[in-house]
Amino acid sequence: MEEKLLIPSKYKIPAVFTRPDNDLKTPTVILCHGTGSNKDEVGNIFVMLAEALKARGIASIRFDFAGSGERKARMQDYTFYGAVSDTEAIYKYLCNLDNIDSGKIGILGFSQGARVMAEFLGKYPGKIKAAVSWSGACHNGEGVFGGWFKEYYEEASNNGYARIPLFWRDDLLLSKTWFDEIRASNPLVSLSKFKGALLAISGREDELVPYMHAEEIANASGGKVKEYKIILKANHTFNILEKDKSLAKMVLEYTADWIKTYL
Repeated sequence: MEEKLLIPSKYKIPAVFTRPDNDLKTPTVILCHGTGSNKDEVGNIFVMLAEALKARGIASIRFDFAGSGERKARMQDYTFYGAVSDTEAIYKYLCNLDNIDSGKIGILGFSQGARVMAEFLGKYPGKIKAAVSWSGACHNGEGVFGGWFKEYYEEASNNGYARIPLFWRDDLLLSKTWFDEIRASNPLVSLSKFKGALLAISGREDELVPYMHAEEIANASGGKVKEYKIILKANHTFNILEKDKSLAKMVLEYTADWIKTYL
């Protein structure tokens, strides 16, 4: 079963709730997309993950951050802590559903979505049972966004936002607030408060985030189960846009199986 939702917020959050076709209280995973993407993620990989989880008896909810997908908010309205607040709104919505097992909620973040996830976990350290980072960009401070700070921070300071060209989509508009919040945030410190199971997966050929950051993410977690996996020959998006999607499918199956084990 798949249901489209509008979750209450300052700007209502478009979401898709996918769950098994039964009346049981189900475990559920929150899916947080990355920069310049949307709730279905690149190559519809979140749609595919939702189906893989559903086949294992697990529900999922994916949603649009401000300025993405079907969200009415402007792209300039996207901020890092605003994205964390959106994730909180999704979590609170789930906890009020009768058909969800609120003791078995997990979360997965892709790229900057993993950074949002890490900050969220620091605020709800005992509430989430399992967490997964895909190609996570969770460095404290500027991290992998350092190049954007050097090239675009002055523009953001002068205009209120910077226009950043991306080759795979329309220009990205990032506010000065986003820059300032990224610089001030410490997601690895927040992640240290999390006591649940954590898995971090990165591609060996990731051109955006150093692949060994997956190990740093795993080591930062405060739980007993903290694993990382490096996928050889895979890029930042696990080759989902290539003709041969075998690596992406492997990541999907591995992730869904891991979530079933720990959720």
